[in-house]
Amino acid sequence: MAQSYNTVIIIGAGVSGIAAATKLLKNNFNNFIILEAENRIGGRIQTLPFGDGHIELGAQWIHGEEGNVVFQMASAQNLVSDKRETIQQFINSTFVTSSGSEIKSNHLRDYLKVAYSVFDDSPKDDLERFMSLGELFQKRVENVLVDTEELPLKQFINWCQHYQNSYNGSDSWFEASAINIDTYKSCPGYPAISWKSKGYSTVIDLMQEKFNDEVEDLHIKDKVIFGKEVVKIYWSGDQAEVLCADNSRFKAQCILTTMSLGVLKNVCNELFEPELPEYKLKAIQNLGIGTVDKLFLKFPYSWWSENTTGFSFLWSDDDREKFIKENKRRGWDYLCDVFGFYICDNCPDTLLGWIVGPAARNMERKSLDEIKIGLMYLLNKFLGDTYTIPFPDLVTRSQWGSNSHFYGSYSFHSMNTDKEGKANSELAKPLINSDGKNILLFGGEATHSSYFSTVHGAIETGWREADRILEQFIE
Repeated sequence: MAQSYNTVIIIGAGVSGIAAATKLLKNNFNNFIILEAENRIGGRIQTLPFGDGHIELGAQWIHGEEGNVVFQMASAQNLVSDKRETIQQFINSTFVTSSGSEIKSNHLRDYLKVAYSVFDDSPKDDLERFMSLGELFQKRVENVLVDTEELPLKQFINWCQHYQNSYNGSDSWFEASAINIDTYKSCPGYPAISWKSKGYSTVIDLMQEKFNDEVEDLHIKDKVIFGKEVVKIYWSGDQAEVLCADNSRFKAQCILTTMSLGVLKNVCNELFEPELPEYKLKAIQNLGIGTVDKLFLKFPYSWWSENTTGFSFLWSDDDREKFIKENKRRGWDYLCDVFGFYICDNCPDTLLGWIVGPAARNMERKSLDEIKIGLMYLLNKFLGDTYTIPFPDLVTRSQWGSNSHFYGSYSFHSMNTDKEGKANSELAKPLINSDGKNILLFGGEATHSSYFSTVHGAIETGWREADRILEQFIE
C-alpha cells in the first residue's frame, strides 16, 4: 500500500498517546498522526454504559490528590466524587466462608486494619528489600494475626493476597518485589477516589479542554487512524517506518510508541528492527505486568441489604478442592479466585466482582453465558442461605489479559526488577539515529519511575515525550 509521511508517528491512542498529542497541538505542532489498533480512544481506560448507569472496564479510581494531574483536572470541573469510602467498602464488606457462614468475629475489622497497614512502612533492611510482597506480608503478620475458629487465618490471608494483587497488578504477590513500597510514589490525599459522573473516559476530554483556550479547533480524533495494529517498527537510518497488519506503511522522522508493557513483552523481539539495545530488552523483561479483570452483574433490583458495601469470599482448602473436582467438566475452577463482589459506583443494582492472575485469563476464554451461569452458582453457594438472588439482566467482563493490544492490566516491580527501580527510566530512554537525533521514543505508564501503573503517570509520560519532540523539531 502507499506510504504516508509525517514528522512524528504516535503509536497508541491511550491516555499517554493522547496526552502527547494534546501538548503537541498546544504548541502548534500538527505534523503527526496517531495509529491505534483498537476502534476507540482510551487504551486501558474504557467507560461503558451499563443498565441505568456506566461502568469502568479499565482504570477505576483516581489515586491521590496532591500532585495528581487527573485529580487536578477533574476536581476543577467538579467531576470528582465527594465520597472517600473506597477502602472502607472492602473493609466493611460482609466476609463469608465457602460453607455459607458469615464471619462475625470481633477480630475481623482489627485483622483488616492490620492487613491494610502491612505495606505502609518501607523495607527496614536488606533482608526485607529482597523479599516479595507476599513474604514481607507473612513476616510482618506472623506474630500479630492469630488463627481462630471464628476467623480462619489461612482463608483470610488468601483473600488478602487476591486483594493486594488487584491493587498491585501482579498475578501473585510472590512475584512482586517489596521495593514497590518505596519505588511507587503515592500522591498525598485519599488513595482511591471515584468519579462523580460520566466516568474515567472523561479524562480524554479534560486533556483536550486543558488546551482549548490556547488552541482553536483542537480535535484529537481527527489525528487518529483506527484499526492500525503495528507489526514492525524500523528505526535505523535518518527515518523511521511503521508497518501495520493490513500492510499499510507510514514513515516519519520520529516515532513515539506508547504500547503497553504487556505487548512489548510479547512481541519486542519481532517488533523492532534493528533489535532494541540490551539494556532496554532487560528492562522490558524484568518489569512485571499481570491481569486484573472485572465482572459486572446488573440485577433487576438490589437484593442485598441497604447497608451492604459488598461481599468478600473466603475459601477453605477442602471446599476449594471439592468444588474444582465436582465442576471440572464445567471448567469452573476460575470461580474460586473471584474474591468478592462489591457495590458498583454510578451503576444502580450492579455488583462488581474482581478476579486476578491466571484465573482471570481463564475466565476471559469463557462465553458471557457460561460466566453468567457460573457466577450465579458462586453467589448462591456463598449467599444463597441468606438471600434470594434473582438472575441478572446484564453481564459483562473485561479481557485485558488476552487482548493482544494490551496483554495485561498495569505494571509493577517484579522480583527480577533491579532493587533501585531503574527499569522504568531505562525503558523510557529515547533511541537515537546516526545523526544523534531522537528516532524512537517510549511512553506509557510503565515508563514512569514513580507513578507506574496509574493514569496520572501515563499522562505525565505523554507530556514528557511531547517535550522531547518539541525540543527536537520546534526552533
